[in-house]
Amino acid sequence: MDQHWIKKPISSIFTGFLFLFFFNPLLWAANSSPFFQFSTINALLEGVYDGELTIQELIQKGEIGLGTFDALDGEMVIINGRCFRVNSQGIVEEVTLDETTPFAAIAQASFSNSHYLFLIDSLEELESELDQIIENPNLIHIFHIEADFQTLKARSVHRQTKPYPPLTQVTPNQAVFEFTEMSGDLVGFWCPQFFEGLNVSGYHFHFIDKDLKHGGHLLDCSFLLGTVHISPCYDFFVQLPHNQEFARANLAGKRIDEIQQVEK
Repeated sequence: MDQHWIKKPISSIFTGFLFLFFFNPLLWAANSSPFFQFSTINALLEGVYDGELTIQELIQKGEIGLGTFDALDGEMVIINGRCFRVNSQGIVEEVTLDETTPFAAIAQASFSNSHYLFLIDSLEELESELDQIIENPNLIHIFHIEADFQTLKARSVHRQTKPYPPLTQVTPNQAVFEFTEMSGDLVGFWCPQFFEGLNVSGYHFHFIDKDLKHGGHLLDCSFLLGTVHISPCYDFFVQLPHNQEFARANLAGKRIDEIQQVEK
């Protein structure tokens, strides 16, 4: 009788351990990628372009990310913990750690799942396929997509001078680049709709080629085969600027139309 009594609680303890490990969301969260962001997308829309956070401080928060630089000087791509600028001529350069950013987002590259995608003809189709992969639409998701792109369209913006115009007045003069038969990486995020005002709701990707020579903010793409690495984020951290431009900016209200305009 004693022997039977001993086996039963051990079995129960083991079962309880398995239940806690596989079904406890806090343990799953420990395997997710914390998401760090500096400033807000509404501040960028308002023309708050003065860099404040250094790249050295930024890359301490993660290994994969995107954003821009002081005075809106190009598109930022962070991959494998290295930070690159795609300037308005489409030239990629690795930046120094003392450069600053007015807006950026970064996460650890602790990807939990990988998927293969086939015969993608457009960015719209890519996003539709990624919709099927996202299991929890109430979480930020981090993406790293590797592919041999048949076609790819990207953009970068010109460095601005004060007084800074709002972002909607900058993007009509953006530099657009079109590439064919190029191997490279997309890094980016998907944010739920309730993040409007803080970040771009939906998908946001930046591109860099394998030779680290070309890149930009993704506008469109096509490929035959791509590998998608994805990780959810249960932890979200935001750091806000201390400058007067941010303090005076009108950040209230929804800016969906403006976001759509500057993202295209």
